[in-house]
Amino acid sequence: MTHKIRIAGDLTETVELIAQNRYRVFLRRNGEIVAMNAAAWQRIVDSGRVVEVQNG
Repeated sequence: MTHKIRIAGDLTETVELIAQNRYRVFLRRNGEIVAMNAAAWQRIVDSGRVVEVQNG
């Protein structure tokens, strides 16, 4: 799934959700894989700053 994260104003970043488990979320950002705490990712999603762009 590809998502756009609104950072500030019109500034956005595109990330791809690679995998997710109970503890970590793995995202591809600028060609690199980064891991994020699942609870932190959920807080960002709940804040309304994440928009799903496409599923695939």
